Amino acid sequence: MKRLVIAATAVSAMVIVFLIAGASFVTALEVQTIDASTPLDQLNTLAGQGNVDAMLELGERLIQGQGVDTNATEGLQWIQKAADAGKASAWYDLGMVYSNGMGVETDMTEAMKYFRTGAEKGNADCQTSLGLFYQAGERIPGGLKADPAEAAKWYRMAAEQNHTEAIFHLAQLYLWGEGVKKDSVEAVKWFRKDAELGNADAQWMLGNCYQKGVGVEKDNIEAYALISAAVDGAENPEQKKGMAEMRDKLGSELNPDQLKQAEKLTQEWIDKRTK
Repeated sequence: MKRLVIAATAVSAMVIVFLIAGASFVTALEVQTIDASTPLDQLNTLAGQGNVDAMLELGERLIQGQGVDTNATEGLQWIQKAADAGKASAWYDLGMVYSNGMGVETDMTEAMKYFRTGAEKGNADCQTSLGLFYQAGERIPGGLKADPAEAAKWYRMAAEQNHTEAIFHLAQLYLWGEGVKKDSVEAVKWFRKDAELGNADAQWMLGNCYQKGVGVEKDNIEAYALISAAVDGAENPEQKKGMAEMRDKLGSELNPDQLKQAEKLTQEWIDKRTK
């Protein structure tokens, strides 16, 4: 199921198990997986029957005008129904609607309210967003007083669910000593976890740690591999250029055998992102 925002983790699609025993069977409506390909008429039927995934999908389409006339008011109603029915990710969608002003007036206070509700219900996207509010503080209009320790608390909750953005931010807090005791070894631990999950930004940071010997023994072969993998995953042209320059500088310091080894490791790190 699609996401309302540019981010990290997608809204989970419904997992359906078909059970056929004798003359018993499950009807097509009951086993319908909800995603962007679900026809609108089926979506309306399923939402009306109380299917929370259909409610959420319908609400998203109405807000974004995907295959239907835009109707933010009705869209919000369906997403709210999904949230009230126990769909934790719907609280995240509600928060993003208000934080991005999608069919409504931008309202960070309202957005934060929804993020907090979802975070308390265990949704990793909401926990990460709430962490960002606490980290940014009043730099977000209508936001909270900055509280790095509280940010770290929510990032950790999401990180324990393998939320890559939360892991990255938590690692940064350890590296900088904000909200937690400064601990470069702990920072490297979290950057490594995120890099293993394929986050190019984490691969870049971990590569820098290896290159500078921060929180880990200096290793230019590993640094080259990680930074090279990050270059492969970078989307911003200027950022990509700067990363490539550092990679090439590191490469010039390696002998042919070391470079061959580094390039082999590079592919292994890239594979973690593309698998």
